[in-house]
Amino acid sequence: MQNYIGRFRTFKNWPVTVPVHPQQLADAGFYYVGRNDDVKCFCCDGGLRCWETGDDPWVEHAKWFPSCEYLIYRKGQEFVRQVQARYPHLLQQLLSSADTPVDENTEAPIIHFESGENTSEDATIMKTPMVEAVLEMGFSRKLVKQTVQSKILTTGENYKTVNDLVSDLITSEDEKKEEEKEDSSEKTTSDLALIRKNRMALFQRLTSDIFRNCLQECDPVLYKDLFVEKNMTYIPMEDVSGLPMEEQLRRLQEERTCKVCMDKEVSIVFIPCGHLVVCKECAPSLRKCPICRGTIKGTVRTFLS
Repeated sequence: MQNYIGRFRTFKNWPVTVPVHPQQLADAGFYYVGRNDDVKCFCCDGGLRCWETGDDPWVEHAKWFPSCEYLIYRKGQEFVRQVQARYPHLLQQLLSSADTPVDENTEAPIIHFESGENTSEDATIMKTPMVEAVLEMGFSRKLVKQTVQSKILTTGENYKTVNDLVSDLITSEDEKKEEEKEDSSEKTTSDLALIRKNRMALFQRLTSDIFRNCLQECDPVLYKDLFVEKNMTYIPMEDVSGLPMEEQLRRLQEERTCKVCMDKEVSIVFIPCGHLVVCKECAPSLRKCPICRGTIKGTVRTFLS
């Protein structure tokens, strides 16, 4: 993924509804992970999603992952500094909002295709012999249109054979069914109930172990303001110091365990809420933070000591 062509090729099935082009994302160091509109940087492993109209991949990269070596190499430290200056209280907001509930009904904006073709360009690409052939086979017109547009967007040309188009349509149908299955599974999972009993301890560990170290490295001034001059600390609701050592160790292990698979160690911090509750394998399947129900805009991988 270190070269542009390799990253660009991952966008073969990039949803055409997303208002940010693969060329922009690949140039900014991102590759498509094959799910929804999730992308990751090949260098810093930072993940972003929920792209909206007007989003600049370079700006978002510098906003959330200012220490990325590829970002600094391509855009320069001054560009990163200017972007960070536009969001001076970003990390402070993460710290202050990490335990603030979010309205569960709040959804990220989603762009839909309108029925029919509203432009002459759309009408043209839907009138080819290959497209008409697969429509006669019974494939959804909306799915065919999305698949053809994705092909043109990523390769610059339309399908040349019916077999190629049918193959991609079948793949798209399978992916759509899998996404619907995962969405249904996520709605029925009781991960929120499993996490709630540990949310205070997890938040304490997050602010003290992860963000504190990250903040000291990325923004020494804000770190000094929060943790030195203001002596910012987090007092847990439950004091476990008086418990037997075995019980303390059990609770510590419980805090560090992914609350979705209940097996692997937590390693993914959600942006912008800042919660650390799942492992890297389970994180991609979640669209909302299981603690605060906030929409996940990005992810940062962490390593607990």
